[in-house]
Amino acid sequence: MASVLFIVFGALFITMIIGAALSQLFRREIAIYGRLVDYFGSDDGIDRLEKDHGRKAFNWGILESTNRGLKMWIDHRTKPAKKKALEERLREAGYPMGLTPTDFRLLQFLVGATVFLCHILVFMQFINVISLLIFSTLMSILYMYCMSFYISTLIKKRRLAIQKMMPDFFDMVNLSIEAGMGLDASIVKICRQMKGPLSDEFLQTMRDMELGKSRREAFADLRSRVPVHQFQSVITSLIQADILGVGMAKALRSLTQRIREQRTQMAREQAMKAPVKMVFPMLLFIFPAMFIVMLGPLVIYLLQMVF
Repeated sequence: MASVLFIVFGALFITMIIGAALSQLFRREIAIYGRLVDYFGSDDGIDRLEKDHGRKAFNWGILESTNRGLKMWIDHRTKPAKKKALEERLREAGYPMGLTPTDFRLLQFLVGATVFLCHILVFMQFINVISLLIFSTLMSILYMYCMSFYISTLIKKRRLAIQKMMPDFFDMVNLSIEAGMGLDASIVKICRQMKGPLSDEFLQTMRDMELGKSRREAFADLRSRVPVHQFQSVITSLIQADILGVGMAKALRSLTQRIREQRTQMAREQAMKAPVKMVFPMLLFIFPAMFIVMLGPLVIYLLQMVF
C-alpha cells in the first residue's frame, strides 16, 4: 500500500514539474492567450477567432497559475541583495534563454526536484530510506550548483569573446570615423556587421542614448555593465576624449594599438604558464606510461629470474 501511494504522489509531483517547465517554455504563448482573453472577454471569442484561422485553442490556465504561484513564492523567498547579484550575473552571461532571476531560481528548483525524485525512484529498491534520502538530496544540491557553475562558465566565455572582439571592432569603428562618419553612426554600422557580445552591449548603449541619456552617461553605464579591465579602460578614455574634445579617430587609433599590445602581453603570459600547467598531466598520464614502457621488460625479466 505504501509503495502504491508513493508511486501515485511521485507521478503527481512529476506532473507538476512538467507543467511548470512547459509553462516556462511556452510563456510567450501564455501571455498572448491572456491578452486575447482580456480583449475578447471570454474564451468563445478566441474560439471563433481561431476557428476562422483554422487553429485550435488550448487552455493554459492551470500551467499559468502554477507558474505564477511558484514564481511568487520564489520571489518572496529571495532576498533583494541576492536577487540583485543574480541579476548582474545573468546580465554578464548575456541573459541565457532570456531568464530572469526568478526564472533561474525556478529552473534550479525544478532541476533539483526532478533529480531528487528520479534518484529515489531508481534506487529505492537498492538502498535503505535514510541513505537514499541523503544521497538524493546531495545529488539534487550538486545539480543545482552545476547550474550556477554553468552561468559562471558563460560569463567567462563572454568576457573572453569581448576581449577577442575588441581590436577588430575598434579598428572598424576607427576606419568608419576616418571615412567621415560620426561616432554613433560608426558604432551602429559595425554592430550590425559584426555579431557578438560586444556588439550587443554597444547596441544597448545606443538604445539608451535614443531614450534620452547623454553619451557620457550611456558609456558610463556600458563601462559598469562589462567588467573587463581592458574594455573599461578603453571606455574611460573615450569618455575623457569626449569631455576634452579630442578627435575620436586619433583616440581610437592609439587605443587600438594599446589593446593589441595588451593582447600580445597576455599571450606571452599564457605561454609562460603553460609549463606549470603541464606538470600534473605529465605526472599523472605521461610519466607512468613512459615508466611502463621503459621498465616493464626489466621487471618481467627479473620476475622470470626469481621464479
